[in-house]
Amino acid sequence: MPKVFILILHWQKYDITRECLESFKKLDYPNYKIVVLDNASSNDSARRLEQEFPQNLFIFNKENKGYGAGMNPGIKYALDNGADYIFLLNNDVIVSKNDFLVRLINLMESNKKVGIAGPKLLFRDMTYQRSYRNYFFSIALGFWAPEKVFIFFRKIFGILPKDNITHKVDWLNAVALLFKREVFEKIGLMDERFFLGAEDVDLSLSAKNKGWETWYCAESELVHLSFVSHDNEGGAGYDKYWIESTILFLEKHYSKITVFVIRFLIVLGLFLRGLQWSILGLFNQSYFLRAKNFFRISYFSLIIRPRFANK
Repeated sequence: MPKVFILILHWQKYDITRECLESFKKLDYPNYKIVVLDNASSNDSARRLEQEFPQNLFIFNKENKGYGAGMNPGIKYALDNGADYIFLLNNDVIVSKNDFLVRLINLMESNKKVGIAGPKLLFRDMTYQRSYRNYFFSIALGFWAPEKVFIFFRKIFGILPKDNITHKVDWLNAVALLFKREVFEKIGLMDERFFLGAEDVDLSLSAKNKGWETWYCAESELVHLSFVSHDNEGGAGYDKYWIESTILFLEKHYSKITVFVIRFLIVLGLFLRGLQWSILGLFNQSYFLRAKNFFRISYFSLIIRPRFANK
């Protein structure tokens, strides 16, 4: 039976990570090891968890350099200790079905081309949460066509969603990603220049360039609490990281002219969304705050140079 290392990045939120770890007691898979990586929490939450869950391994990062840098020590440990699979998991995920891991592994064992796979994600109320995309550019242009727009046109043209169908995709949300060890052996560790955001797209595209496929497994399910693990600064913090990481992703993988065009579309799209919410704010003042946020990140998209950009 394949050996799986489950890597969970923890930062500050004791209750969230505890619920995640507690839920793994129902997992119906014998050959796994949980590695909790504390990303330099400023409180004692990780030490408390270490005492409560002594069966798990805890690694304490000295600095918080972001998601990829936080996960890399765990990936190294897993590779050095005989991992067949490495599962990157957010700490705000709850095991809802005891066979989720078996189903993911069965998919990957049955198709040698599958290097990355992820489960269906659900909100706590068990409603569906979209976790895959079919175009790499969607990370940069998703705000031009929100999910509600796709749902509307699918209904108009009678296109059935594939949310309950296991299929090949371009990329999956980094909330829950299972990797064959060979993927990391070929593409290397996570790019630590991405502080938060775009790591999932970068991993899938890098793997694709080495001949691997990414698949969405509808038969496997997990509950994702969604953003409760982040200190979101009222939305400002995550937006900043998302913009910076998205532009870095574009600069890493595409030509300068492509980056210029997509970046222009990002700025324009965000500005137009801000204008839209400003108009709605004339009828409901609460929308002005949303408009302000779109204008702010539109300006940030225009001026930001990603840290350590290689161009």
